[in-house]
Amino acid sequence: MLAAFLVAVLIGVAIGYTTADRGAGDGTSVNASGQPAPELTPALRTAPWDSARQPGRAHQMRVDDEPNPTALRLALSWTVAEQIRAAGASTITAAQVTVPQGMFFGAIEGADAAHDEYWAIGRIQVAGGVNRPAAAADPYVWRRVGTGPWTIVRNGPNACTTIPAALIHEWNGQPAPCAG
Repeated sequence: MLAAFLVAVLIGVAIGYTTADRGAGDGTSVNASGQPAPELTPALRTAPWDSARQPGRAHQMRVDDEPNPTALRLALSWTVAEQIRAAGASTITAAQVTVPQGMFFGAIEGADAAHDEYWAIGRIQVAGGVNRPAAAADPYVWRRVGTGPWTIVRNGPNACTTIPAALIHEWNGQPAPCAG
């Protein structure tokens, strides 16, 4: 009986996951009331350092350890879609922007969870025949403070100069997306 119930729950979760809307939105980072779009603020797991904080300490993190890695990548895609749209590609959606494997993800401890800084460094791919403007050059560096929205810090040839030195040290040098 319990096994049948668990199977039913897993099937329900699988159906919900496969039919969930993961990018039909247009990538607009603010809704009509001026609040950040919920897609920009996916849930993060409780920080492993939460009970023993050392503000300024860097951590290598894994996207796959987050509650919803797909939502995290979608949040980054939304920021890029908005950037490309602002450069004149008015029809691009977040679903057309992909942050492929190879992204680096880390954090800098803050005084409390509201001040933790999460960083992502990666490259993007754009589908659907959208001309990628020069302003959307790789690599991308994104940041999120606490539970706030993901934002683009910088992209292009000098983007990696904005990564905190403590993270560069934690990663033993510049992350792969920063190379060429």
